[in-house]
Parts: sequence; C-alpha cells; structure tokens
Amino acid sequence: MDKKPRNPRRHIHLIKFVVWFVITFFGKKVLRNANAEVEAYTPKHDTFILIGNHSDVLDPAYQMISTKRYIKFVAADFLARQGFIYHFILETLNTVIIKERDKPSSVLIDNIMRTLKAGIPVGLHAEGIITSNGETGFISDNTGKLVKDSGVALITFRAVGGYFRRPRWTSHLRKGPVHCRVVREYSPEELANYSVEEINEIIRRDIYVNAFEEQRMHQNKYTGEKLAEYVERSVYMCPKCHKIGTLHSHDDVLECECGYYLTYGEDGFFHSDKNEVIYDNVLDWDKWQRNEWKKMLLDSTDDIIFTEDKQKVYTVVNNEQTLICDNGILKICKDRYEIEMEGETVKLPYTSLRRVQNASFQEFMLVTDDVYYMLDRQVPRSSFKLTEAWYILTGREYK
Repeated sequence: MDKKPRNPRRHIHLIKFVVWFVITFFGKKVLRNANAEVEAYTPKHDTFILIGNHSDVLDPAYQMISTKRYIKFVAADFLARQGFIYHFILETLNTVIIKERDKPSSVLIDNIMRTLKAGIPVGLHAEGIITSNGETGFISDNTGKLVKDSGVALITFRAVGGYFRRPRWTSHLRKGPVHCRVVREYSPEELANYSVEEINEIIRRDIYVNAFEEQRMHQNKYTGEKLAEYVERSVYMCPKCHKIGTLHSHDDVLECECGYYLTYGEDGFFHSDKNEVIYDNVLDWDKWQRNEWKKMLLDSTDDIIFTEDKQKVYTVVNNEQTLICDNGILKICKDRYEIEMEGETVKLPYTSLRRVQNASFQEFMLVTDDVYYMLDRQVPRSSFKLTEAWYILTGREYK
C-alpha cells in the first residue's frame, strides 16, 4: 500500500534551523574540502524553483550555501534504498522529494506543487542525472511547463568544475577547483510574459556547461589517484577497432585489447606517448560512439543484436531492492530486451516499457506496469548504450 503524501510543512521550523546551523558552522568546511568557491546570493522571493546543471553530488549543498535557504530537492528513488541515511536525515527531516521511477510523472509534479504551495522552495536538476560526459544534458520541455504552472520565481544556477572533481564514471575523488553561482532570478511577473518554450530556452541557456571548453580556457589541475579507472563506464566503443567491451582501465591508463593505449591526465584530457589520441576528451568520444552505436543497431539484420553477460538482476518493490539473479545475461533485440536468468528468459517488448534509464554508476533499469528491474554488472560497463538502444530501436531521439 502506498504511503500517504507527507505534509510539506511538517517540522518546517526545525528543518530551517538545521539548514541554517549546517550552513553557518559546516558550510565553509564543505567548500574547503571540495575546493569550491560559491558566490553568495540573497533570493528576492521567499518561494522559488531553483534549477541548476548537475555535475557533482554536492550540487544541492552548493546551492543551499549560496542562497542560505532551506530548499527541498527532487532526488531519484535510489536514495530511498540507502538505509539509515535516508530514513533518519531525509525522511525524518522531510528534506527531499523522491522521484519514484515506477510512478507516473504526475505524482512527482503534484508533490512539487504541494511543496511550493506550502511556501517551501524546490530545487531540481533538470537533466535528471549527473552528467556522464561533462556537458549539460537533455532538459525536458515539461520543465518549462512546471515553472510556468507553479506561479513562483525561478532561480538558475551554474556550477563549473564539478565534473572533473569527481566524474560520474569514477569511484575516486580529485582535488581541483569548482566555481558556482546563481545566474539569474526571474520573478513570477516576468515569467508570466514568457511562453513555455521561452522558459525552457532560458533554463538551457543559463545552466549550460561544456566542461572541456571551460577547461581548455582555464587549464586547471585535478589531482588524485587512479585518474582513468572506470572511464569505460562512459566510453564503451574503441575509436581504433570500433569494438564494444574491449576497453579496460587501471590507474591512469585506458587501453583496448586491440592495442590502443591512452593515459588520463590531471587536466582531464586523454594523452598518448605514441601520438595516437583520436579523441582527447570524453565528450567528443561519446558523441562519436553514439553515432556508431546507432548505425550498428539500425544496420543489423540479426534479431539479437547485442549480448552482455555477468548481470546482477534485482527487482524493486516499494523502494526495496531484491537480488533475484547474480549471473544473468542481457540481450538487446530488434523489438525487445531479454533477460536470461538461470535457464529462464524474461522477454520485455519495447512497447511494454514505461521507463528505460541508466542510474548510479552503471546500473540499468527497466520498468513496466508490472515489474521494476534494476541491472548491474559484475565488471565495469556503460549502461548508457543500453538505454540508447531503446530510444534508437523505437524511433525516439536519444538526448
């Protein structure tokens, strides 16, 4: 049975005090540890939607430190599976709006609207997930509609450097500069004069970041250990031999079974002693591989186009994750995904899927009206190619 929606006003005075206390006494330490510079900003409106790019797990902290305001952030449902952290800090203090991936988007929108009507600012990262390649990702047209319908102010926020501090694909932090600031605040009266399309354009313009363009201009250093480790979670096709699954990383090195060999530098770019650099950054590499992957999927005449083994398969019910197979096989077919588990094959026609999305470092989720599967792999892999396949094979534009 679904829980009743929580009252957004619950413990509001306690929450505001806790946020003020944390910002006052721990904010400087957070920024110092992250080597982050955050420009202070005083909002002109009590209630607003704050929208920023998403390049760092600390983005919500940067935004609250900048505005010195309690903001209730929209977060993916994986937080609800984090045990003590969620139940004590997030649920008890009621500081997060959970986006449950097996629920219609209307449920999330209703929760956001209830929060705003209670006078509580809402923060969301319109891309939905932390950038995997350093560029601000796709922003749904529904974002502008939400802002327009809310009737509250809009604050746009931009963070630069977070991608290099901890790329989404790595498990290791780096030391290097991060800079964050409010771009602009738009009043409800100003927004009323804009169309939904114009609001979307404002958001995309204000929060857009290409981390590699910024880095070429500023040449900052991001030092740390094992700089290249797990980069194959993002780059999955070798630009030399065009094979998938043959790239392997260790320490500062990324190499392919074909002999292609690169190092990942403190500047965030790929280098080679053999002058073999085809793409010197993750973003350009990713744009190339997406096009190649699309050609491979559409040109294939086989029913089963791609197979990936060593899958750990979970089901998710009421945000409880249960392992049902620890050595499954995932198959991408012309009209369906197949999950092979201990002799049993589950077929998921593309038309039956409500949501297909990559999550966390390399998890992949498939949601129908009846079941919510979460798949991980025992070795590093890109889950992006698995999501891209659904978009491509169903005629959707992958963004």
